[in-house]
Amino acid sequence: MKKNIKFEEYLSRRIEYVNLVLERVLPKDNSTVSKGMRYSVLAGGKRLRPVLVILAAEFFGAKARDVIHAACAIEYVHTYSLVHDDLPAMDNDDLRRGVPTNHKKFGEASAILCGDALLTESFNLITKSKSSEKNINEAIRILAGYGGYKGMIAGQAEDTTQTGIWNMEDKALLKEKLKFIHIQKTAALIIASLKIGAILIDADKESLKIFENYGKNIGIAFQMTDDILDVYADKDLLGKKGSDIRNNKLTTLSLYTKQEAEKKVKEYVKKSKRAIAVFGNKSKIFINLADYIISRTY
Repeated sequence: MKKNIKFEEYLSRRIEYVNLVLERVLPKDNSTVSKGMRYSVLAGGKRLRPVLVILAAEFFGAKARDVIHAACAIEYVHTYSLVHDDLPAMDNDDLRRGVPTNHKKFGEASAILCGDALLTESFNLITKSKSSEKNINEAIRILAGYGGYKGMIAGQAEDTTQTGIWNMEDKALLKEKLKFIHIQKTAALIIASLKIGAILIDADKESLKIFENYGKNIGIAFQMTDDILDVYADKDLLGKKGSDIRNNKLTTLSLYTKQEAEKKVKEYVKKSKRAIAVFGNKSKIFINLADYIISRTY
């Protein structure tokens, strides 16, 4: 990575590359499931998670092309989670990224199958990474762990069970539950992205631990920022109506004022910066990313 390239330019180039490869690897047949996969994956998005895969790999001297399939796999899993989150049984959202949600476009059954297909194909994509069989197996294990029932799904389950009833419990307990939701539902896949990018390049255990700490804190900051934007952002820029209040969900603004929430976000960003600072000058790109996460307006 050239040191004189600004962070915004770096991010833009990597997002462009991820989008190019996603277009290439997605199925192109005319089945409803394939159409649904392409519809939701190519609808846009920040591509934060695949960029993190690339960023972690480049940190250890690899090329983006070495891990691009793993990066796309992470985006598959992220998109599958959104497709299922939007379903009537979950958040019951009509819009995602400014267009009708998958189930509104193709029907509920097709949306469920689309999500299933994206999740399954994500593991197939990882096997195409330019790495050893040992490292690829470990990357698959990481994705299954952080994306599975003890990771992202655990966060989604807690988020769902608290919907509509959270205000019946003790506030201190709710803050712990909210942190659990943020770590599992959002930070887990961010941590997985960093660790997968690093493990495919044979990173040492100490570096993986540092990435895990950094990822956990920027993941919490990311979700808290999302909660704030869900209420206060321009809905046209946000690309969705904001269903948290309507669904009476347990979110950051259920327990904190906007000012308190913004202060908490800054605290988690500071923690992430401290965690990554041990890498010295090489940590600058990660610090820029942490600032980017909380400065966004949608």
